[in-house]
Amino acid sequence: MIIKVPKGHYQIVEKKGVILRTGFLGSGIGIGMIDKENEIAGLCHYVLPYKEYDIEIEEGEMIFSGQTLVPIFLEELETKGFDFSSAKIAIAGGSNYKNAPEVLNIGELNFKVVQSFLLKYPVNLENIILRKGFNFQILSLIKF
Repeated sequence: MIIKVPKGHYQIVEKKGVILRTGFLGSGIGIGMIDKENEIAGLCHYVLPYKEYDIEIEEGEMIFSGQTLVPIFLEELETKGFDFSSAKIAIAGGSNYKNAPEVLNIGELNFKVVQSFLLKYPVNLENIILRKGFNFQILSLIKF
């Protein structure tokens, strides 16, 4: 079973045989986390860094920024018993556009948002896979 996680959202699963997948990341960020011991996995995908960029595209349908989404995602994982100290974590995205003015270059800001929230958890830095700055990247997370 494949679950596509749209931009500005996240998904957490506690069952085997599930693949979590983002669309193209571009300057956005995909954060995939797997805790094999507790059989919990999650994928978070955001495009814009700060809360002021949360967008309501239709009544009741929101696309959340990293500043809004990442803490909610991490707190829900923690509530489910996720073990951050042994988890495998993949962080991808944050590409820069070649001809874009500096004001539109938000990839680095997006990385700073995820870094700031991960500091609150006992993450083992050796368990992080970082793929920064690649265009047209898709992050897939296979659940066990």
